[in-house]
Amino acid sequence: MSLRSSNFQLIANSYLFLGDYVDRGCFGIETVLTLYAIKVNYPKSVGLLRGNHESLQMSSYFNFKEECERKYGLPLYEAFIDSFNYLPLACIVNKKFLAVHGGFSPDLKTVFLVLSLD
Repeated sequence: MSLRSSNFQLIANSYLFLGDYVDRGCFGIETVLTLYAIKVNYPKSVGLLRGNHESLQMSSYFNFKEECERKYGLPLYEAFIDSFNYLPLACIVNKKFLAVHGGFSPDLKTVFLVLSLD
């Protein structure tokens, strides 16, 4: 199925993807590259947040690092990790809603502590 044949209307709607694009099977590379291509072509209609699997620790613990090494080599994996570090952890939707992947730690006593995260 292609995006053109689906009801995925990029110009009329906005979409926010909340993370965990990798480690969900043997097509993690293709999933991330597809989402990046959509983001590049429709930058105002698509948002990408970073999930916990878009990290060095999680992606190497599961199978994304192995998938990259097997298909294309370690430099591709390292480039993905670099790109994941630029993905935002959260965003505000319609000036009303805070969107994150997976919620907050119980250690964060207020939402305003998110502003101090590095």
